[in-house]
This record gives sequence, C-alpha cells and structure tokens, in this order.
Amino acid sequence: MKLKPRKIVSSNSLLAILTVLSTLWLVANLNGFSVLLSVSCAFLWMNYFTTRQTIANLEVERFSNRTRAFTNEDVIVTHRLYNNSGSLRVTVLSQIEIAEFLSYNLLEQEVTLKKSQTVTIQAKTSFSTRGRKVLTDFVVVYEHPLGFFKHWAYYHADQEILVLPKIMHLESFPSRLRELLPGSKSDFKLLEDTTQVKGVREYSNEPLNRVHWKISAKLGSLYVKEFDFTAISSTILYLDLNLSKEIFAKNVWAQIRKNYEEEAVLAASSIIYWLTRFGNLIDLVVIAKDVLKTNYTPKSDWVSAVELLAMAKGDENGPQLNEELAKDLYRLTPSNTLVIISMYLTDSLLPLLINARAKCSRVIVLLIPYGYRDPRYKPSRTYEMYPIDMQRLGDRAKLLEREQIIVRIVKPSQTLQEVFDEIQSP
Repeated sequence: MKLKPRKIVSSNSLLAILTVLSTLWLVANLNGFSVLLSVSCAFLWMNYFTTRQTIANLEVERFSNRTRAFTNEDVIVTHRLYNNSGSLRVTVLSQIEIAEFLSYNLLEQEVTLKKSQTVTIQAKTSFSTRGRKVLTDFVVVYEHPLGFFKHWAYYHADQEILVLPKIMHLESFPSRLRELLPGSKSDFKLLEDTTQVKGVREYSNEPLNRVHWKISAKLGSLYVKEFDFTAISSTILYLDLNLSKEIFAKNVWAQIRKNYEEEAVLAASSIIYWLTRFGNLIDLVVIAKDVLKTNYTPKSDWVSAVELLAMAKGDENGPQLNEELAKDLYRLTPSNTLVIISMYLTDSLLPLLINARAKCSRVIVLLIPYGYRDPRYKPSRTYEMYPIDMQRLGDRAKLLEREQIIVRIVKPSQTLQEVFDEIQSP
C-alpha cells in the first residue's frame, strides 16, 4: 500500500533568531564577520528548503504479512522508502492505533536515504488483545546536525489488522446430536456408527469395549476408538458481555466484567471452532454494546463468527440477555441445543430457561464470574465469594438438570474441558 503525504511540519526558531541577529549586525557594522554570518544563514535557509522538499517527495510503501492474526501471533510490517533527491540521515517512526484513543510507535529507527535507492525497514509485533488494530501515520523526521531546524513529514494511509481471539483446544462439548445426517439412521439413543472408525484417542474412563487393543499394544498405552456420528448438533450460542441490571454492587462487578469479557470471548471462540470442525451447525448471538448476530443458516463458518467476536465490546448499560432471548424463543426447534455464556444470572431468568427448554433439546448455562483455569497450568486453591442469587441458582441446578437445563458455575480452578466432561458424565 502506497502512503500519501499528509502534512509537513517544520521548526526553525533557532535559525530565525540567528538570521535576525546576523541581519542587525550586518546593518549596524558591515565587516567580514557580519557578511560571513549572513552568508552562512543564507546557506542554512537553502538547506532548510532543500531538505524539506526532499522528505516531502519520498515514496513510501507499507506491507503487512497478515491482515488477520490471533492474539500473541507475530505480525511483520514492512516499509519501503525510495528517495528521488539527495542523501539524508533521518529518523522514521510508524504508529499503530490499538484502541479508540490509544496508539504507540511500531518502530523508531535511524536510516540513511541515498539518492535513487530503496530502503526496506521491517518491524515485528504482536497484540495481546483482540479487536481492530490500525496502522496509521508513518513519520519521517529530519534534524539539522547543529539543531538549527527540524522537519516532520507525515505519510498516511489506514491499514487494518483484525486480531482474533486465540482458539483454546477442546476435546469435546456436550451439545445434543439431533440433526440427522442424510442417509444415516438414528434413534437418538446411540448416535455413533460403530462400523465406521474415524480415529483413536487416549483412554479416559471409557468402557473397555471401546479400547483399540492393537493400537494400544503398539503404542504402549490405552487408546479408544472414535466412531463417526449418524447425527450432528445444531447449537445456538448466546454470549452475554454486558452487566446485568439486577446485579448488586455494580461498580465492583463493572471491573470484574472487563476480565470476564476476554475470558468469555475465548471460551465462545473455542466452542465454535470445535463444533464447526466436526461439521456441527452453530449460530451466534452476542449481547454487547450492540447485539451482534450471525445469520440463522445451515452453513457452518467459524471464521466469520470469530471475526464477529473479535469486534464485540461489552457495556455496563447495554442490552439485556433476558430481553434478547425472549425475542428469539420462536427460533428454537427440538433439534437445537441452547448455550448461554454469562457472568451473572439470577433465578429471575428461570422461567425463560424453562420456556426455552420446552422448545429445544437442551439448555446449557455457563456462568464464568471469575474466569477459568488455563489447561497448561495445575489447579490451585481459590477463595472467591459468589453472590447469594448465583448461589441459589447453583443450588437449583440439580433439579433443573433432570429437565436438560444444565447450569454450571465455572470455578477459577477448573478448565472448560473439565466442566464439559462433568456435564457429559452419566
């Protein structure tokens, strides 16, 4: 992408003062020294305009090796400068906007620009947060060796890099398989085709008749068979990033919500990726500052869903989950699994969950008030206190689970996969 010159700013106060003093001296006392000083000022002014014109006529191009990247993934930005005029020693800076009012310098480097030669500069960076990052101004700075003047040439062309939430590995997810595959049979009791083995995985509390004894003998540890399914799941995922109006101590929970937002987006992205990887259908509704939705179509596209999540931003006074869910109840069908990820729910939502369960196959509510454990690390003891409303909802979870309304309060010492395994265990 070619960058266009936006403006040139110059500072010449020291040169202007020197010029005024030399002119007064020349008028007051005409001698060799005053003439020499005046001639020197004239040459400095010539150099001032020449260097200003040189940096204004630079040809600047910028390339990025990625327009889409995951969090903490390396992005390489390349700048090419071509100089049509004389040689200059300049400092170049490239700026990137990472939030609405926050930016930083991607690079700051001194380079020598020689006539009719191209200079290539590369900078490697990564982003720890998701969202839209914009490469903005490229600045070329020239300063006179003795500090008499200085030029800043600003080259501009917005170039966007969309940073997606990183996908976390999941082994399974407890959505119900109710969408029949063409040409397959199912009675909803056994949804695996035992005649079609699609692979193996390590043993984890499965029945012994699933152990693949030949592979286990070769590899020296127990492996079980993975069968193809005769049905797939149709999941509708509601991700609530806003603060509930019913919540107590809003100032405290508003601070907790900021960390929850990133954890919840990572969880939703990982679930979407796992479901679509195995051919399952997924629709996404994000309750954020604006309600964001993917279309209710039979197409599984995890990329567009994760891009939507990358742009989602929650709010303390945004739309409410119960209001949006009530509007969409008519969309539910008996083959759907309804999944809700939220930070805080009270028992006032129970009637809505019961109405939703009457229309769909299963309702799963995941409450993540304090985050969850990264599977790379060992569990530790936690002492978080849960609000009374949330505790009461958790106490009722066992009764609700009989009706396929599964409520889980995820603890910071648990991984998401541990929670999903707990739901799937008989």
